[in-house]
Amino acid sequence: MSLALNDLLICCRQLEHDRATERRKEVEKFKRLIQDPETVQHLDQHSDSKQGKYLNWDAVFRVLQKYIQKETECLRTAKPNVSTSTQATRQKKMQEISSLVKYFIKCANKRAPRLKCQELLNYIMDTVKDSSNGAIYGADCSNILLKDILSVRKYWCEISQQQWTELFSVYFRLYLKPSQDINRVLVARIIEAVTKGCCSQTDGLNSKFLDFFSKAIQHARQEKTSAGLNHILAAFIIFLKTLAVNFRIRVCELGDEILPTLLYIWTQHRLNDSLKEVIIELFQLQIYIHHPKGAKTQEKGAYESRKWKSILYNVYDLLVNEISHIGNRGKYSSGSRNIAVKENLIELMADICHQVFNEDTRSLEISQSYTTTQREFSDNNATCKKRKIELGWEVIKDHLQKSQNDFDVVPWLQIATQLISKYPSSLPNCELSPLLMILHQLLPQQRHGERTPYVLRCLMEVALCQGKKSNLESSQKSDLLKLWIKIWSITFRGISSEQIQAENFGLLGAIIQGSLVEVDREFWKLFTGSACRPSCPAVCCLTLALTICVVPETVKTGMEKNIYDVNRNFSLKELIMKWLLFRQLEDDFEDSAELPPILHSNFPHLALEKILVSLTMKNCKAAMNFFQSVPECEQHQKDTEEPSFSEVEELFLQTTFDKMDFLTIVKEHTTEKHQSSVGFSVHQNLKQSLDRYLLGLSEQLLNNYSSETSNSETLVRCSSLLVGVLGCYCYVGVIAEEEAYKSELFQKAKSLMQYAGESITLFKNKTNEECRIVSLRNMMHLCTRCLHNCTKHSPNKIASGFFLRLLTSKLMNDIASICTSLVSIIKKPFDFGEVESVEDGTDENLMEMEDQSSMSLFNDYPASSAVDANESGESQITIGAMNPLAEEHLSKQDLLFLDMLKFLCMCVTTAQTNTVSFRAADIRRKLLMLIDSSMLDLTKSLHLHMYLVLLKDLPGEEYPLPMEDVVELLKPLSNVCSLYRRDQDVCKTILNHVLHIVTNLCQGNMDAENTRDAQGQFLTVIEAFWHLTKEGKCTFSVRMALVKCLKTLLEADPYSKWAILNVMGKDFPVNEVFPQFLADNHHQVRMLAALSINRLFQHMKKGGPSTLLKALPLKLQQAAFENSYLKAQEGMREVSHRAENSDILDELCNRKAILLMMIAVVLYYSPVCEKQALFALCKSVKENGLEPHLIKKVLEKVSETFGYRHLEDFMASHLDYLVLQWINLQDTEYSLSSFPFILLNYTNIKDFYRSCYKVLIPHLVIRSHFDEVKSIANQIQEDWKSLLTDCFPKIIVNILPYFAYEDTGDSGMAQQRKTATKVYDMLKDENLLGKQGFGSCS
Repeated sequence: MSLALNDLLICCRQLEHDRATERRKEVEKFKRLIQDPETVQHLDQHSDSKQGKYLNWDAVFRVLQKYIQKETECLRTAKPNVSTSTQATRQKKMQEISSLVKYFIKCANKRAPRLKCQELLNYIMDTVKDSSNGAIYGADCSNILLKDILSVRKYWCEISQQQWTELFSVYFRLYLKPSQDINRVLVARIIEAVTKGCCSQTDGLNSKFLDFFSKAIQHARQEKTSAGLNHILAAFIIFLKTLAVNFRIRVCELGDEILPTLLYIWTQHRLNDSLKEVIIELFQLQIYIHHPKGAKTQEKGAYESRKWKSILYNVYDLLVNEISHIGNRGKYSSGSRNIAVKENLIELMADICHQVFNEDTRSLEISQSYTTTQREFSDNNATCKKRKIELGWEVIKDHLQKSQNDFDVVPWLQIATQLISKYPSSLPNCELSPLLMILHQLLPQQRHGERTPYVLRCLMEVALCQGKKSNLESSQKSDLLKLWIKIWSITFRGISSEQIQAENFGLLGAIIQGSLVEVDREFWKLFTGSACRPSCPAVCCLTLALTICVVPETVKTGMEKNIYDVNRNFSLKELIMKWLLFRQLEDDFEDSAELPPILHSNFPHLALEKILVSLTMKNCKAAMNFFQSVPECEQHQKDTEEPSFSEVEELFLQTTFDKMDFLTIVKEHTTEKHQSSVGFSVHQNLKQSLDRYLLGLSEQLLNNYSSETSNSETLVRCSSLLVGVLGCYCYVGVIAEEEAYKSELFQKAKSLMQYAGESITLFKNKTNEECRIVSLRNMMHLCTRCLHNCTKHSPNKIASGFFLRLLTSKLMNDIASICTSLVSIIKKPFDFGEVESVEDGTDENLMEMEDQSSMSLFNDYPASSAVDANESGESQITIGAMNPLAEEHLSKQDLLFLDMLKFLCMCVTTAQTNTVSFRAADIRRKLLMLIDSSMLDLTKSLHLHMYLVLLKDLPGEEYPLPMEDVVELLKPLSNVCSLYRRDQDVCKTILNHVLHIVTNLCQGNMDAENTRDAQGQFLTVIEAFWHLTKEGKCTFSVRMALVKCLKTLLEADPYSKWAILNVMGKDFPVNEVFPQFLADNHHQVRMLAALSINRLFQHMKKGGPSTLLKALPLKLQQAAFENSYLKAQEGMREVSHRAENSDILDELCNRKAILLMMIAVVLYYSPVCEKQALFALCKSVKENGLEPHLIKKVLEKVSETFGYRHLEDFMASHLDYLVLQWINLQDTEYSLSSFPFILLNYTNIKDFYRSCYKVLIPHLVIRSHFDEVKSIANQIQEDWKSLLTDCFPKIIVNILPYFAYEDTGDSGMAQQRKTATKVYDMLKDENLLGKQGFGSCS
């Protein structure tokens, strides 16, 4: 042992001395030793090596705890009745003891969190729980918990679900405990952090913890104090978002209970803005849960109750008053204030207006129960205050008219805009003209232009709304036309104002889109002169105009003298071209020093190019429509992500079967037909002019180029413009691709990119210059946007191929070299320490198993884990520990590196189907070298980001990698999964990023060693995650990602030839594993599995740009259905065992929805299982309690897509089979009278028998059930013999096959023939049909 450690060991022993004076002497020495560099180094090494025989930080911490216990015990046993000074001395002593703990923890964890999480938590929990420790210890321990544990990612990931819930319970009880000594804001912050941790690292808190929040909100009402309430409500929101997925009804009921109290707190207490913000968010969340996607009625998926309706009216009234209050504050406050109201308040108000506005109700008297005092509140006989409120569009119109002050008008303009935008149907036809008239009056009333943008946005939404209405009366259309013409004129005149140019063009575009006015020649002048410059709004407006209107040949611009000086007439199309490219009409643009707007502005990709090419066509409108009809590829649709809770709203609508997307998805999988470009002819003069202008533009840049001053972004934009135009020409068939490569435009584009590449070369030696980093990031974004990796034929794909050919080998290699150098320079925006492995020892192994290679993957790697804040974030703004994938961990150079990496991945991926000037294989090899084990350090945030980018972008969905590269790419996968196995956010991201790899695993020779190796590596990871799932160690988000992986595996290997998981020495084909997720504990996981179940019935084979659906063999489909049906039922049986009484309703509802959804998907996708699925639905009405109205809702939609006019027709086509199977059940509970006839739209048994007896009776007769035949006859009041006569042909058809039976020893068939013979003889009996009747029937 070193001398330094020996000194510390002696000091530790002295701290355990029985005499207080001896202990006191050692404290300062102890503090000095634990920050001595040599001592610290040894302690760090011993803690990392986990060798218990050496002194390490944990051992020192245990000594320190004993010292604290001794000192505390001394203070506790000291005389209670002492002087004030003595008491103060004792308080000071307690503070010193507590400070020593904080100091020690900071010293131990300064470089990385080395103290065991369990040790720290035990100490904190014991101290906080022990009331005798006093407020000082408790406060300091709480600070340690918040700043030194909950802000450290390693600890965040090590806390178990039991510990999270215990922390939650302890601190919530502290919060509810009325004590002056407790810092309630600190406690509330801890509650928020703990709730966040529990809901991200586990499947969330138990619903029983909702009571804590109810009590906290009631306390806030009683105490008239809001200390920490914003953190409590923030925690409540986190909890509800997690809980609502599985317990929507419970959460709705809770909202009905709690929201009135929050209304009271809002109205009766003086709340700060931050607390109001959280309450608004909570109101909004409840709106989403009660009314997903704006559903207004229960039939459409809403949750309705009388109490909720009352709450909605009260919240509406509250917000009307709040908006008025905000306006008054703005009017009378000194200084400048924003006239607009915050968007969250506007969105909430719009959502509520959508629910409470009704054409039949203009005003309503509401009860305000929340306004009663607490004493009255507890008195059941208390009378509620009544208040009359105004409702409907009259309210909005009144507020827009009653005041001239912007603070009064603008909020209601915002509300109207949001309401119409989100819910166009909420604006009745009768309100169009009155609202438009008011907006028209507001438009010219400009006070410094502050109000005008809001008026224009509202008008734009009204225009878009009117364009969707097809049922307007002719007289109304006439009135609206007059108003729109006036509005058009005012908007047109205001276009030159740059402050509102975007809004003006947006409105003009909306008017054109809805064909609300006829576009005159004056309109085109906007795009020929100096009234405005080319901008995104102007280009979007022009695009709409060219799509809908015919461009006049000429237009008087008022500048004829200038234009015709050169003795040639410019057509309007050419004037528009010149305006777009140069924004000037003179021909001396080459001499102009100023760059045109298109070279220093970002426009929608190919928007300019499509316009320019369309303008050169003889039929400009047809060409523009041809371009606009190209569907957007999936790659670019995925880039626009919806808000996270939107998925939960969709889940609610899927659960009520108001959203059944699978009924329309099949259309997308049909083979895509190429549009014909035949018939497009180009105007050669205009094409030549465009070529000349583009060449002039590029010449201007090339001539003025300087490596030091020229902007690389400008060069890339111009190059992209040239190849974009060529791509659009190729798409309409004007030129061939080979001709484009030889064109002068392409050569200029090549020169521009060569110059742009010089900025990359210069950067290699100046990687620290911030301005260059920003410029290069912009350049990378522009280059990446020019590339397109979809296989669908489109202008994007052609232009992408052209741009790819511009990239030289030098440029690509320079970027790759910069990547290699940047990845080794890791600069962080703020200090981060690194952490050790999440292992604390062999007893902490995530997988405690005897063997299994797939399982050992997650417990063999000791290395270190995620990046963590060493000082635990004293200045930390976010609550909880930061995700290692958070952008805050990355420097600007790191972000540039990742942008370059994405660009290179896109290049090598798309290069596989294009001719390029660089060696894609070499670049790919350089990229894979970045993840070589000698370079890769996955504990670093940048390296983790880098690997995930490569994992996601390098394989490419459409372009498979060579198998040896797939093997290399998968090598670090086990390591990264092991390292971050407890970090649920990272695990989810990893699984989502490996999806593209799957399509690469089934290419080429399936028996090749590389292929088997790659498949093995991938399946090992999937096996481990599946095992973790079964052990309950994966959150729902990870399980969701796992289901997506399994789904993709099924698409790649539908027969599960190689997609086989091996766990505990047993093989489990993926097609058998997948249905198990139908019984998962989480509703969203189950729903994803149910909606994806068609992968077990169809082979979804990629065929170029489309997906071909091929049915799997009959036996596989039938086995899949039986397996899936059993699993879904198994989940239902678990409900009664697991759910608490308050949660059973939600659980049953959700499980039934999964069973029904699974059957519906099979019914739709599998013709061979159609009858089987229908019968399962009939049986489930009785067996599983499925609600007939929900089944009918599903069947009506399915039958409609099958082409049936009515549900009855669809069911009647299968009734014979359904009845046969029902009777075959041979169970007294499954008599014919218990058949779910309601599914055939019959209201009673008589109607069912009367309409269907010809189907029912033959099945009864063949089984000799004549008593039931008589029962049917009695029900419909017919003679049973006459019914037999009516059904005779069908009866004989059922009997005759048995007479053809040859004896093969089958006892069942022999018995059926015997029964058939008996029935035949009975029918011939004189008491029934008799021989004569028998003969006449036949």
